[in-house]
Amino acid sequence: MGDKEDIAELAGEIIDIVSRLDKNGLETLVGAARAVETKRKIETFNRELNVVAEKASRKRREASRPDFSVLIERTEDDFFVIQMDQARVFFNIQELREITAICHSAANSKAANPQAAGMKRLFKWFEKERSDLLADAGVDSERSPYLAELYELVLSTYKLKS
Repeated sequence: MGDKEDIAELAGEIIDIVSRLDKNGLETLVGAARAVETKRKIETFNRELNVVAEKASRKRREASRPDFSVLIERTEDDFFVIQMDQARVFFNIQELREITAICHSAANSKAANPQAAGMKRLFKWFEKERSDLLADAGVDSERSPYLAELYELVLSTYKLKS
């Protein structure tokens, strides 16, 4: 049976019941019908409100999400600044050479996913040698998008020194 048939059957049942009710019974039935209608309106309103709230929440999350941009700049006195969004940390040339070696080593490895291997190696190196960058940028795992960006940037910008 479809919705229209179900509704017609229920309406017929209500009409049959209404014909046997007195005034108090009819007032009770009308009150119950109004309560059901009000409940339906509230549920519809709440669903619409939840949709709007979810859209607003998603916009707030997207607005507060970092861009995961990573830059490396060389200073006049041969230091390097690795910037991850707002976090800026200075590195000496030897440290940048180690970071470069880590990235190229992973890229040339037989790992199924060289980028993931590089990110893991970078994370371990930073944990041991320069945890200040991890803390300042909020990097808390080897799967951080910052490490993926750094890995790709180092590979495309720096070569291993022979």
